[in-house]
Amino acid sequence: MDNQSIKRKGYSKSLNKEELWEIYKSMKTQRLLEERLLKLYKGGQLSGAVYPGIGQEASMAGIGAGMGKDDIFGGTHRDLGVQMMRGVSLNEIGLNFFGKKHGPSKGRDGNSHFGVVDKGTLMVVSPLPDSAPVAVGWALASQQSNSGVVAVANCGEGATATGTWHESINMAGVHNLPIVFTVQNNQFAYSSPNEVEFGTPNVADRGAGYGIESKIIDGNDIYQVIDTMHDACEKARNNEGPSLIELVTFRHHGHAGHDPAEYVEEEVREFWIKRDPITRFEDALVEEGLFTKNDFETLSEEIDNEIKSTIEWAKEQDDPNPDEEIEDMFATRTSQVFTNDESSTETMNFIEAINNGLDEAMEEDKDIFMMGEDIGGFEGAFKATKGLFEKYGESRVLDTPISEGGFMGAGVGAALAGKKPVIELQFFDFVYPALDQITTEAAKYYWKAGKAVPLVVRGPTGAGTRSGPFHSISPESLLAHHPGIKVVAPSNPYDAKGLLVASIFDPNPVMYLEHKKLYRKPDLKMDVPLGLYEVELGKGKVVKGGDDVTVVAWSAMVPTAIEAAEELKKDNISVEIVDLRTIFPLDEEIILKSIEKTSNLVILQEDVPFSSIASEVSSVVAEKGFWNLDNPIKKVTSPNTHIPFAPILEDAFIPSAENLIKAIKELQ
Repeated sequence: MDNQSIKRKGYSKSLNKEELWEIYKSMKTQRLLEERLLKLYKGGQLSGAVYPGIGQEASMAGIGAGMGKDDIFGGTHRDLGVQMMRGVSLNEIGLNFFGKKHGPSKGRDGNSHFGVVDKGTLMVVSPLPDSAPVAVGWALASQQSNSGVVAVANCGEGATATGTWHESINMAGVHNLPIVFTVQNNQFAYSSPNEVEFGTPNVADRGAGYGIESKIIDGNDIYQVIDTMHDACEKARNNEGPSLIELVTFRHHGHAGHDPAEYVEEEVREFWIKRDPITRFEDALVEEGLFTKNDFETLSEEIDNEIKSTIEWAKEQDDPNPDEEIEDMFATRTSQVFTNDESSTETMNFIEAINNGLDEAMEEDKDIFMMGEDIGGFEGAFKATKGLFEKYGESRVLDTPISEGGFMGAGVGAALAGKKPVIELQFFDFVYPALDQITTEAAKYYWKAGKAVPLVVRGPTGAGTRSGPFHSISPESLLAHHPGIKVVAPSNPYDAKGLLVASIFDPNPVMYLEHKKLYRKPDLKMDVPLGLYEVELGKGKVVKGGDDVTVVAWSAMVPTAIEAAEELKKDNISVEIVDLRTIFPLDEEIILKSIEKTSNLVILQEDVPFSSIASEVSSVVAEKGFWNLDNPIKKVTSPNTHIPFAPILEDAFIPSAENLIKAIKELQ
């Protein structure tokens, strides 16, 4: 780092004059653009925030220049330079910074929080490094398809302290994925210096722990960055494994426009200013006789004028239309809907129907694959993947490390790359470590970036198996609260298969909830059609007609409702049971139509009452069906506690047929 001059040595020696000029132009454009944006922000003319990467231009341009033309980049809020090297235009950047309708994020996120997937850059979000597991997923899809695409997962050194980064790089090492991890070590994570961020002397020292080749390079030497990136990408492309590259650099300004960076000692700043990446590049180009200082000055004036005109143009473009927000929450399905004459059937229990649905869907579409913990040779904790590993192989029934956040994000990336991932959570209680990727990435991608994420997350839910508070949740309320997610909860084998097939071929993230007490329930076997068929998402079903009271239930509470209804026949009380089947989108019509008929409503739910699906159903009926009610709405739910282990406590926690009968009789 003491030598301030730079020279071409490797791949960069093959670059011609025009290619070098484009790289220099990108670096200079980034510098002038961010200086202008910073000035606008400080002058109160720009909303949101500005995260200048001034001083890191060689790292960014070099990463972009070292990648192949079809490679994919997952970056952060400080990576405008890479975005520009990948082909993102000044117009696109300007539109996004001013929150305009036709910007990359359509005004739904601002400033540098965007990506243009069609140009090879993944969506940028605030939690860092959330794009890393998404990049891992794209690399996984590339490996499966042998497409030759390499993914690059970039972040600053501060983000390497997160579990997300660890899970991503560990999974990449385990599966030998075609991916390069780049870390721009600009000395400070916001204001925190390296010594309080990690315990090793360098970020790259960690690579050995993941079995990954690592390098530390001068991030302000454009040639060294290009050479190292190119070599790492080609290594990954040739199935020789991932790499970790630490680019040592320095940001000239604070973390964001509001940060004066007073925590940086003056001697540190002086050291790095002397090693300004643009100045070093200019000196090298002059020394080779390729360009003159006059060339640089002329270009600088041209770029400055283009930036000014682009900003003025962007300010005048169309603002987003609030009326279009709901329309863009879900992608529209365009593929065929599978139908079946149901002439050939087989008696199955709940989990056999799920297994059959997975098998037939995977046989139909080679882009469908599964991943999760112990789902391969072990066939899953509940044997939902029985026989699938042997039939489809390890690339389509993929065992993962214990890293729910990592493989959930990988599912998002694989979906964006054209696959249809089906992720198994060993228990749905373990969704919490994965919620960041579900809600930040999967749920927002179509709304914000216009890219569909066909992803199914399935696994066991519910209490009643003496599994205690960490293997027994009913997560539908938690999941349905987040826009952009569909939530499905079947109650019988026929629906289990039909809803699963519909979920797999839906172009949106679907949470598919399997109550484990239904898996092998002896009296729940039924004839299930062989061959693909679908039960439409968002449509409930009246599973038992009645006249006196409507019971709305789903999942394992449907058999409980049927048991109660049979008992109430003895008292001449006629119960209509509505099985929601899909929690979101909610079939309001079937509920309201039933209320018109019975004028009474009881909601049966195996979950706590507060802020729940039962609360939402109550709200819908109170708002849209109030005048059809003869009595107050009643909810039969679990108590507002955690799920206990002791049999006497757990049995009391789960709503019973007796609880439901009591509630219904109170309405008569």
